[in-house]
Amino acid sequence: MAVPSPHLPVLRFCGLLAGDVDQLAAARHELSQWYGPIHYATEPIAFNFTDYYTPEMGSNLLRQWVRFSTLFAADQLARCKLETNMSEILLARQLGNAVRRPVNIDPGYVARSKVVLASTKDHSHRIYIEQGVYAEVTLHWTAAGWGFSPWTYADHQTPTAIKFFTECRQYYFRQLQLTLAIPNTEKLEHSGGTRPPTHRDPPKET
Repeated sequence: MAVPSPHLPVLRFCGLLAGDVDQLAAARHELSQWYGPIHYATEPIAFNFTDYYTPEMGSNLLRQWVRFSTLFAADQLARCKLETNMSEILLARQLGNAVRRPVNIDPGYVARSKVVLASTKDHSHRIYIEQGVYAEVTLHWTAAGWGFSPWTYADHQTPTAIKFFTECRQYYFRQLQLTLAIPNTEKLEHSGGTRPPTHRDPPKET
């Protein structure tokens, strides 16, 4: 019988969608109040993959991904989704009424072998977590790099996204080495083994 062990902490990121760079900047500032400094942000790319968001957000949207400096506990993903929903409400009040939803924030995390997104919408490929929030594995790591699923969003398959998540994964292993004193992250990466953390709280960067 396999013995359950604590999950390793994971790397938090958010996907931002907005009408212009000023709105993206406002979203980054808001998120830094919740989660601390943003360690890296991609250059915005044109979001021309679907018109799904046009009725509430307008057209000519921009997509950007950001990652944060510190790791956090994977079981806090649902809470993170609720917090980013609150951030959207605050940003809508701050940025005015030109559109109903000036900023869309999609939180998730990068782990050793996957990229996980949070959602409030149920679907066949999503697992319920808690508090009305679901999770999906949108990218999975293979010997050839990131692999896609039939439900992987088109923007998450772009070169910008793949570069971002690949660098996130590399940064994640470095943070594990620093925060959990794992002596050889390359061995951890290729062997599939894990070393459980000594506590459930997300480690703090020193």
